[in-house]
Amino acid sequence: MSFEATMLGIIIICMFIVLVKEWLLPELAVFLALAAIILAGILSPEEALNGFSNPGVHTVAFLFILGAAFSNSGILHELIYRILSKSNKLPHILVRVMLPVSALSAFMNNTPIVTMLIPTLQSWAISNNIKPSKLLIPLSYGAILGGTITLIGTSTNLIVQGLLLDKGLPGFHLFDFSYFGIPLTLAGVCYFFVAGHRLLPNRVHNTKQFKDEEHLHIYKFAVEKKSPIAGKTINEAMLRNLNQIFLVEIIRNGRKIIPDPIEEIILADDILVFSGNPQGVTDISKNLGLSPVKKSHGDNSLTDLTILYEVGISGNSPLVNQKIKDIHFRSKFNAAIVAIKRKGIQFTTGIGKYIIKPGDTLLVIAKRDFEKTWSKTEDFYFISPVQYKKNISTFSRTVLCLILLGIILFSIFQLLPIFHLALCATVILLTTNIMTVSAAIKSINWNVIILMGCSIGIGKAVEITGLAQIASSLLTMVQSNFGIIGTMIIFYIVTTALTEILNNLATAALMFPIGFSISQHLHVDPAAFAMITAIAASCSFLSPIGYQTNMLVYGPGGYRFNDYLKVGLPLSFICMSVTISIAYLKLL
Repeated sequence: MSFEATMLGIIIICMFIVLVKEWLLPELAVFLALAAIILAGILSPEEALNGFSNPGVHTVAFLFILGAAFSNSGILHELIYRILSKSNKLPHILVRVMLPVSALSAFMNNTPIVTMLIPTLQSWAISNNIKPSKLLIPLSYGAILGGTITLIGTSTNLIVQGLLLDKGLPGFHLFDFSYFGIPLTLAGVCYFFVAGHRLLPNRVHNTKQFKDEEHLHIYKFAVEKKSPIAGKTINEAMLRNLNQIFLVEIIRNGRKIIPDPIEEIILADDILVFSGNPQGVTDISKNLGLSPVKKSHGDNSLTDLTILYEVGISGNSPLVNQKIKDIHFRSKFNAAIVAIKRKGIQFTTGIGKYIIKPGDTLLVIAKRDFEKTWSKTEDFYFISPVQYKKNISTFSRTVLCLILLGIILFSIFQLLPIFHLALCATVILLTTNIMTVSAAIKSINWNVIILMGCSIGIGKAVEITGLAQIASSLLTMVQSNFGIIGTMIIFYIVTTALTEILNNLATAALMFPIGFSISQHLHVDPAAFAMITAIAASCSFLSPIGYQTNMLVYGPGGYRFNDYLKVGLPLSFICMSVTISIAYLKLL
């Protein structure tokens, strides 16, 4: 093994460790790995950064804009509510959810679809006495399966397409993936209809759990007339520096003051609402001249006086990896965090010390205009409550439908490459003012773009240094004992395992050169292993890490890590069996 190959192996192992330990965001970890490759002289800057000029990367950016336009139109929300029935039979409900979501994901980026439908499904489930945890994993899996139906269904397909084109090969057409994607989607839906629904957890909705347990961590105290803090501001009373508890709001003459500014003067007979450790509340009440609120002071329910919102943290949120105490959430968003839910566990004490992670769910107390004011923020997405009042014109909806129809028809007759179609769609959206330039730029998930460009560069290094040849030689040794099917199975399993450790984009870029080398050793069509690479990298069902939609439903569904393993393992075997069988038949 050459010195460059050894260095690259060390860099990739370090990148794996960082990603597994979640020390850095995926896009930052991959970027630093690419930077190390350049500094080590393994690739020139031109070679390393060539991924950012790949048409597949730019196609994904254009599709983000198209997906945002559809999400903002409210079409998805209306469609789901029309499709869902009043039936409480879970298997039928899952079919009604997964089929349309899969169909939509075939032509739109599935991340905005899932983001948009989480609050819709959650609201519908609660109103129909169904636990949201029964619907959100199927929502994510349906979106993932639907993405395998067409070339534009997922960024994984497009990154593999771009790598094929770099090799001088013709690449895929829009519906080449349908031979795999449609059977995969139908098999996944049948799995949930027959058996998968029994494996889904039955978790209490986050907001309901907080309301049910409110008496355990919400405390109200009246300020006595002789209290040492009466007449002082919140800052002077040092109520912002408490360790085990924090001040949520002030109730004065039945009127709530939230968030309570540090310069607010505390008056006698004010009701101070605290959240946190009961021992901490007891300690301060004795020292600060506070008395527990009696029933005569009003209702004991916090939610009768405030609105409780539930928001989720996505992987590209600017809040990720920041300590709650340091982001000044209360002053920035005019709201107070009363609980944080992570990995199925709800925390209500010492909230300020927690570092925000992707998949976290925050329970927030705020005024009624909170959702309206912050509905378009990149910091978090709303889970509940939700109110859709989209005033999208008929003209805009018509144009959007015509754009989607045009992409399908032009692709069927192969009149234009998918890059040109996505570019034309973006131009139409901007010139008709359906999307403004600023909204279009904001809609692009730059984390994904950076991840794609850097991953392609790392994949190029794997090929140039000969690591791909070494890995393919090891895998092709299997053929002598198990044949080409055995090689395909091992390649699929390795790709799927890497997806759960890394993510779908980095895995596709790393495994493509290995699959291409294997196809040359076996003298088979490289497109077959390219297709297996794309599907195996996309079919991430075993953890919330591998695919962004899994992370999006992680917090809202109250899921734990092993829920994905329990529900997703049978589905992973089903998808592998279907994919390998079809790929082998196409090679005959």
